[in-house]
Amino acid sequence: MNVLSYATREVVTVAPRDSLDKAIVLMEERGIHHLPVCLENRVVGMLSDRDVLLSTGWMLSAERASGEGVAPITVGPTRIEQIMARSVISLSNSAAAIDAARIFVDRKIGALPILHGSQLVGMVTDADLLRWLLDLGVGGNACDTLLGKPVSELMRARVMCVAPSDTIADVIDLFRQYRIRHVPVVVEQQLMGIISNRDVRRALGWSNVREMQADNEGRLIEPPHTAVEIMKPATYTATPQQPLREALKQLLEARVHSLPVNSDGRLVGILTHTDFLKAIVRDELL
Repeated sequence: MNVLSYATREVVTVAPRDSLDKAIVLMEERGIHHLPVCLENRVVGMLSDRDVLLSTGWMLSAERASGEGVAPITVGPTRIEQIMARSVISLSNSAAAIDAARIFVDRKIGALPILHGSQLVGMVTDADLLRWLLDLGVGGNACDTLLGKPVSELMRARVMCVAPSDTIADVIDLFRQYRIRHVPVVVEQQLMGIISNRDVRRALGWSNVREMQADNEGRLIEPPHTAVEIMKPATYTATPQQPLREALKQLLEARVHSLPVNSDGRLVGILTHTDFLKAIVRDELL
């Protein structure tokens, strides 16, 4: 099927010289993670929440002010053009949805602008494709067959984990070595929490801003160092026997990208957006 069948047509965009404050507000208000950066409807860059998290700690410019007096300094970048990705991966409006799924898997990205010539006509995200997989999974077709299988069929049983006392540097090493974006925090196979790539970027961005503010003002701060300081509660989990349909609904409704899989109180796997995207590519479901 054509990728535009799955895409958002009314795309929220920003301009290169727009403020990062504007980007943060738009992402929070619209519940989105990516913003095409456009000039006259021509895409000149992409901004992701990961870029913003790492550069600002998700703090508005007023929160990053340093110094006293009439004109305090803003720590870190203030304009979108300072941190946006200028090399943009995009799709033609004639491309197939399966092409988008392949790019999401191969390039580890979550959104693609769709162009007609050089003009932006839509945007598709990994979540868009997963919502369509769920909608199409009826009547005994291939999508329905996949979603009727248990979570154990798609989850990754070999899970990279960290302990609460492991350092943030240890988490980053796992992300880089295994090309993953989520790491459970465990104690003797008991799930304590989960850390995402976004959590790490937020912590690093926050630490950088606060350290520069402290240097400017002659203060010292103690930034987070360990996994337990930045992990989030593992609020959403799955079981190996749970149908994939239920797990996918949970991912989409909760707006999370991974589900730790528990059995008898022990972590036995993890299920992510990428696992569903790989199944779409493997079975050519869209």
